[in-house]
Amino acid sequence: MRVVSALCRDVATPRAHEVLGLCERGEWTQLLGLRVKPSDYVDSESYFKDCLVTDLLRKVEDLPTTVDREAVALRTFDLCEERCAATNRRLSRFVDDTLLIEDSVDERVYQFILEWRKEVSWVLGKLPDHLTPRFSGGATVGDVGELKTIPDKMSSVPQITQGARCLMPFWYETSWAHGLVRDRPWQSDPLTVRGNIFFTVPKDAEKRRGCAKEASINISLQLDVGALMKRVLLTKLGFDLKGGQSVHKMLAQAASLSGAFSTIDMSNASDTVCRLLPRLLLQSEWHSLLTSLRSPFTYVDGKWRWLEKFSSMGNGFTFELETLIFGTLARQIVRQEGGDPNLVKCYGDDLIVPTVHTASVLSALAFFGFEPNRKKTFTEGPFRESCGGDFFGGVPVRAHFLEKLPDEPQQWISLANGLRRVASIDGVLDPTRWDLVRRAWLRCLDAIPSDIRRCRGPSHLGDIVIHDDEPRWGSTTIRPRKRWTAYYEQELPDGTRKRTRELLDDGSGPSVEAVFAYLPIPKILPWNHWIPTVQLSCCTLGLPSTGVTPRGGVDGYRVCRVPSQYTNKWEPRTVVK
Repeated sequence: MRVVSALCRDVATPRAHEVLGLCERGEWTQLLGLRVKPSDYVDSESYFKDCLVTDLLRKVEDLPTTVDREAVALRTFDLCEERCAATNRRLSRFVDDTLLIEDSVDERVYQFILEWRKEVSWVLGKLPDHLTPRFSGGATVGDVGELKTIPDKMSSVPQITQGARCLMPFWYETSWAHGLVRDRPWQSDPLTVRGNIFFTVPKDAEKRRGCAKEASINISLQLDVGALMKRVLLTKLGFDLKGGQSVHKMLAQAASLSGAFSTIDMSNASDTVCRLLPRLLLQSEWHSLLTSLRSPFTYVDGKWRWLEKFSSMGNGFTFELETLIFGTLARQIVRQEGGDPNLVKCYGDDLIVPTVHTASVLSALAFFGFEPNRKKTFTEGPFRESCGGDFFGGVPVRAHFLEKLPDEPQQWISLANGLRRVASIDGVLDPTRWDLVRRAWLRCLDAIPSDIRRCRGPSHLGDIVIHDDEPRWGSTTIRPRKRWTAYYEQELPDGTRKRTRELLDDGSGPSVEAVFAYLPIPKILPWNHWIPTVQLSCCTLGLPSTGVTPRGGVDGYRVCRVPSQYTNKWEPRTVVK
C-alpha cells in the first residue's frame, strides 16, 4: 500500500485517484476490472501515467477477490471446445475424403486451402526419418510436483498414448529405455494412457490459463518435432522463435509511428486450432506423425473429454504449429492481394501484417476458427503492441506488472527494478518518468534490509542487484581464482578413455571490477538419489556432476561479489568450478 499510494499520489491523474481509492477501500475485484484503452488518449505520456497505476496490480493472484479463477479457466476450456467443434463442422466439407463444393464461395475457399497447403508443404519439407526424445523441465502425466527432474523421469514408469506406440522404436534406442530394461524391467513397458491431464497456470488476477500434462514419451518426441519445426520456420520464413521477440518489438515501435503495419493477437490461440485444420494443411505423412503424438482425450473436471482441438498448451509442438498456421495464412492472404508476403512476421499468436491487408487477414482467421483479441489487436491509430512491447507514437509505454505481493527481499528488488525499468526510454532514465516512480521506488527499498540494500549494480545483471546509478554501486575488485578448469575425455584406439584437465584461468590475470549481489543458492539434489544407470544416462545428456537443480529450486540467498561486466539470470543454476 505504501508503494501504491506513493505512485498514485505522484501520478496524480483522475485514474490514479480512482485506483488509490479502490485500494484503500479494499475493492479489489472492481480494481482488477479497470482497463486503459489507447484510443481514449491523444499522447503517450497521459496514456503511460494511467497505464502505470492501472496495470501494476492487474496480474496479482493473491489479492482477496470474489473471482473464481479456476472456474473461469474451465469455462474457457468448454468455450474453446465448442468453437473448435463448430469450426470442424464448417471445414469438414473441404476434407478430401468428404469433399463437398456447393457454390462459388466454397470453390474459392477450397482453392485458397490448396494454395495454403502448398506453402505449408514447402515450409515443412520432407518428413524426418528419425526422432530423438528430448526432456523439458515441466510435469508429465506421471511426473508431478518436485519429482519432475530428468533423472526422476528416467526412473518412473514411462507413459504413452495408444496412438504413439508406433513410434516407440525411437524411445527404445535411448539410454533412458536401456536403463529401465536392464535394471527395472517391471517398469520398462510404458503405461498406456488415454490422453493428457488438464491443469491451470497463472495468467492474471481474473483468470488462470488452461494447460495440459502430456504422457512422458509423447512429450519427449513432441519436443523434437517442435525443434525441427522451429528450424524450418526460421530458415524458410524468417520466423525466429528463439530471439524473435526483440524483432517484433522493434517492428511494433516503427509501426506505431508509420501506421504501415498492424499488430494482431489471438485469444486462446493454442486451444482454437481445430482438429480438422492440420488435416487440411499438412501432407499425409506429417499429419500422421503429429496425430500419432497428440493426445485425443483430456482428463478435466473429473472426467475424460474427447478433444475437438488438435493440441493443447503443454504439447511440445503446439507453439510451433500455431506459428506455422497463423504465419502462412497471413502470407497467403498478402500474396493473393498482391503484397509482399515476406513483410509478415509471426511469433506464436503474435502477428504483424501490412495494414492494407489486415481486414482480409482478420476475416480469414475468423473463418478458420480463430478469434483475434480485440483488446490487443491494433490496426489504426498511434498504438501498437507485440511480444510484450507497447508503443504509443514510437514511445515505449508498457507498465510494470506485479504478479505476486512481495514479502521477501528478492521480490522487493524485482519490483523496484520494474519501476525503474518503465521509467526508462530506450535504456535511458527519463527525468519526467523518474519523478513519477521515484518515491514508489524508494518505498520498495525501505522494505529491503540494509545489508541487502547495498547490492546495487547495472541493469544487465538482472534482479540479483538493485538497478541504480553507477556512483551508488559500491564497486570493489576481485582477483580471479585458480579453480576454473575444464575436463575432456578422449577415446583411445584400444577402446579406453583418457581424461585430461585443462586450466582455464590460473589466477594471474588482472583484477576485475565487482559489485555486491543478492544471489540465489540453487537447491542441488545429489546423484545418490538415483540408480547408477540413470546417473550414467544423465551424464551423457550433459547434466552437471555436482547434482540436479529442479525447476525453480532455491535453497536460499546470499550476498556476494560478482563481476559487474558479467550477465546473469534470476533462475538458480549450478556454477562449474
